[in-house]
Amino acid sequence: MPDQISDQIAGRMSFERYARFLTNHAWSVLAAVALATVLLAAGMRRLRAEFNFEASLPAGHPFVQIDRRIRQEFGGRNTMIVAIVPRDGNVWRPEVLEVVQQVTLAALRLPDVIGQNVVSLAAPSVRHVEESGGAISVDYLMREVPRTPEEIARLRARLDDDPQLRGLLVTPDDQAAIVMVDFWDGVAGHDIYERTAGLAAPYRDRPLDFWFAGEAMFALQDLEQSKEIAWRIPITFAVIAAMLLISFRSLQGMLVPMLTATLTTVWALGLMGYTGIVIDGWNVAVPILLIAVAAAHSAQMLKRYAEEVERSHDNRAAVIASTVSMGPVMIAAGATAALGFASLALFGVRSIGNFGLSCAYGIASAVLLEMTFIPALRSLLPVPRRVPAEGGFTHRVLSLLHGAILHAQGRRVLVASGVALGAAAVGACFIRTYGSTREYMPRDSMARVHLDQIEKHFPGTVSMNILYEGPPGSARTVGVIQHVAALQEEIDRDPLVLRTTSLADLVKSLHKTFNSEDPRPYRVPDDQELLAQLMYVGESPAFERFTDRALSEVLLVAYLRDDDSARVGPLVRHAQAWVAAHPAPDGVQVLIAGGVGPTILAVNEHTTHGKLLNTLVVLCVIYGVSSVMLRSALGGLYVVSPIVATVAILFGVLGWTGTRLDMGSASVIAMAVDSLISGAWVRAAAKPIALLRSKAAMCAFLRSARMAA
Repeated sequence: MPDQISDQIAGRMSFERYARFLTNHAWSVLAAVALATVLLAAGMRRLRAEFNFEASLPAGHPFVQIDRRIRQEFGGRNTMIVAIVPRDGNVWRPEVLEVVQQVTLAALRLPDVIGQNVVSLAAPSVRHVEESGGAISVDYLMREVPRTPEEIARLRARLDDDPQLRGLLVTPDDQAAIVMVDFWDGVAGHDIYERTAGLAAPYRDRPLDFWFAGEAMFALQDLEQSKEIAWRIPITFAVIAAMLLISFRSLQGMLVPMLTATLTTVWALGLMGYTGIVIDGWNVAVPILLIAVAAAHSAQMLKRYAEEVERSHDNRAAVIASTVSMGPVMIAAGATAALGFASLALFGVRSIGNFGLSCAYGIASAVLLEMTFIPALRSLLPVPRRVPAEGGFTHRVLSLLHGAILHAQGRRVLVASGVALGAAAVGACFIRTYGSTREYMPRDSMARVHLDQIEKHFPGTVSMNILYEGPPGSARTVGVIQHVAALQEEIDRDPLVLRTTSLADLVKSLHKTFNSEDPRPYRVPDDQELLAQLMYVGESPAFERFTDRALSEVLLVAYLRDDDSARVGPLVRHAQAWVAAHPAPDGVQVLIAGGVGPTILAVNEHTTHGKLLNTLVVLCVIYGVSSVMLRSALGGLYVVSPIVATVAILFGVLGWTGTRLDMGSASVIAMAVDSLISGAWVRAAAKPIALLRSKAAMCAFLRSARMAA
C-alpha cells in the first residue's frame, strides 16, 4: 500500500511539472498545435467518398468468397432490374414492345455491361428453340417487334412454351416487361444507377413508368443518407454549443469545448485522408460522434477548472490543479475508448474497421488537445466571470435518486439490480439478428419506392447463386446436368423461391423440341450421346449465362421473394444438406451459395457472432488498461463493472423490444460503451483525487498509511 501511494504521489508530481511547463510555454504550445492543425488539415484534401456494398461484407465468410468466385466468371453482383410498366393496358402492345427492344439494344451499348447477362424479350442471349423439317432453329425470342395481333399472339405462345422464361421477361400479370442489365466489377454503384436510369431518358414523354431495383440502389441510398447526415452536422454543433452555453453560462464555457470539438474533427479527418480511409455510409457520421465526445470530455475538464477557480481565485493555479487532477483520468478514458474503437478493425468488415479507426483517431486527438492546447489556451484567457452554479432541474433529480439509494438498504439495491440484469439476460436470448434490408430504407426514399413498385409485379428481386465446378467438359455430362436439375426441383419447393434457372432448363427445352412425342419431353435425357448432340446443335449465346467456354462450370440462379436471413438461412442449409445426401459426380464440387441473399446472410451471421467477440475484446481492453492505470485489479473491475451491466441491459432491451442486432445497433452499443468509459473513470478516480488534492494532504495520508502498515 505505501508503495502504491508513493507511485500515485510521484505520478501527480510529474503531471504537475508537465502542467507548469504548458502554462510557462503557452504561446509555443499554441503555435505547435496550430502547425499540426495546418498539416493535418492538408490531409483532408485526400479524402474521398466511396459507397461500396463490398466493403460492408465480411471478406473471409464462405458465402462472400463463393459469391466473389461466381462474379469473376458470370457477374451478377451489379445486376439492375428495369421494369417497364405501361400506365394503361398491358405490355402486349407494339408501342410497348418497341420500347423494350430499344431499351435492350441501348443497354447492350452501355460501358462495362456484361452482354450475355442482358435479359429481356429482345435480348440476344434469350433464344427460342424450334424444330422445322427435322432441323433445329435457335433464334431470338423477339428479333422483330410484332405489329399485328397474330404476331403478338405467336410471341406470347413462344414465351409461355418455355418454363425457363415464363413469368421472368413479362410478369405473370402482364403489367410489366422486365429488362435485366449486369455490369462487370469495378463500376461504382452510383455510376451503375446513372447508366441504367439513362435508358429511360428518351421515353419520358411516353405513357410508361420505369422502375429500377438492384444492389446499386443501396449505394445510392447510402449517398442520399450521407448527404442528409452532412446537413445535420451544423445542427448538432449548434445544439451542443447551446447546451454548453446554458450549462456554463459564459462564452468561454461554450467556446473552449466547441473549439476542442472542431480541432478534433479536423485532426481526425486529416488522419483519415493520410491513411486512406474513405468516407462511406458508416463513418460519414463520425464528425457528429466526435463533436459530441470531444465537447463532453472538454466540458468535464472545464467543470473541474471552474471548481479550482472558485476555490483558489487564481487562473494559472486553477489550470495546473485541474490538469493534474483530471489529466490521468482523461488519458485513461481516452486510451480505453480509442483502443475499444480501434479493435473494430478486427471485425473483418472493412467499413466497420474504417469506422472504428476513424473514431479512434478522433478520440485520441481530443485527448491530446485536452492535454496540450486547452491548458495552454486557458492559462492565457481571463478567468470566466461566471462559474456554473449548483442546483437546477438535473441536480434536483439526481439528488432525489441519491437520497433514495442511500436511505434504501444495500441488499434491496443489489436484489433490484440482479432482477434487472436477469431480465436483461432473458431478453438477450430473444435478440433478432435478421430481417429484410428494406428496413434500412425510409419508405419515401427513391430506392424503397422503386423496389415496392417492381415487387408489385415481380417479387423475385433477390438472387441466390450456386456454382458447379468440375474438369473441362463436365458441364456437358448427363450426371452434372441431372444433378443441377434435381437440385433446382428441390429448391423450387421452398416458398421463398419464386423461380430458378440454369443450363438444365436450356437442355430441357432442346429435348422437348426434338422429342415432342415423349410422354415427358421437358426433361434432361438419360443418354450421354443425345445430351452432347443437343448441346452442340442448340449452342447459342444463351449458354454463356450459365456455363463457361471450357464447359467446366455451371451456374444455377434462384430468384427469391425476400432477403430476410431468417428465411434465406434455412434455404441455404437445406440445399447444403441435400447436396451432402446426394453428392455430385466425382470431380465436381458444388459451391453453395453466392448472390445477394447469401451475402446478406453472411453479414448477419458475422455480425451476430463477431460483435459478441468484439464486445468481449473491448471490455478486456478496458479492464486491462484500467487495472494498469489504477495499479489495482480491483480498480479495473470497478471501472468495467458498470459498463458490463449497461451492455447487458442494452442487449436485453434489444431482445425485449424486438430491435434487430445488426451493424447499426452494434455501432450504437459501441458508442454507448465509449460514453460510459469517461464516467466510470471519473468515479474511480474521484476519491483518490479528492484525498490527494494538495501536497500537505498527500504527506499526511502517506504518514498515516505507513503507520497503519
